[in-house]
Amino acid sequence: MKNLIYIPLLLLLLSCNNGKQSYEDTTSLVELKKELISKFGKNAYYTQIGISNNDYGSTVGVSQTDEPSSLKMTEWDYSNGNWNQISDVTLELSSGAKAEDFMFQVNKIIDFDIMGKIVEESKNKIIEEKGINEVRVENIIIKAPNNGDFSSMKYFITISPKDGGTDFNFWYKMDGTLAKFDY
Repeated sequence: MKNLIYIPLLLLLLSCNNGKQSYEDTTSLVELKKELISKFGKNAYYTQIGISNNDYGSTVGVSQTDEPSSLKMTEWDYSNGNWNQISDVTLELSSGAKAEDFMFQVNKIIDFDIMGKIVEESKNKIIEEKGINEVRVENIIIKAPNNGDFSSMKYFITISPKDGGTDFNFWYKMDGTLAKFDY
């Protein structure tokens, strides 16, 4: 009979943990891509996708639109399995500029398989070169370039020791080539 009291407690703990999702490897990042497409469609345009991981899971922030020419975007946060619209944004462009020239699509420029690969490479580099046993992906940030030059666009990844300490920053080109590493 005493064990029956522990069953509801165990179920409560498991249910509280169901929404916890961390985007720190290829598999989870491909799942995020599926979530983005499910929420916004495969033809959505973005100016930024940011992922922040902490002890409670991940928060994903996006700025997106379905109609770039409208110059209207929405900002959303995703955590614990829930999407929340944060704000509406109106873009201002110089005369003659097209909004699409400053936006990206997940199926066209962003490659979640490459992103997963470079995240795992970054974690392994810190584990092997710095001798840190456990690391966490603090942030993954992808922003469209303000000047419209997508050849300069990069994946930005921050890795840190799981128990805190020095942040290690990585910048990768869109093809997965390491452009810069510092701490």
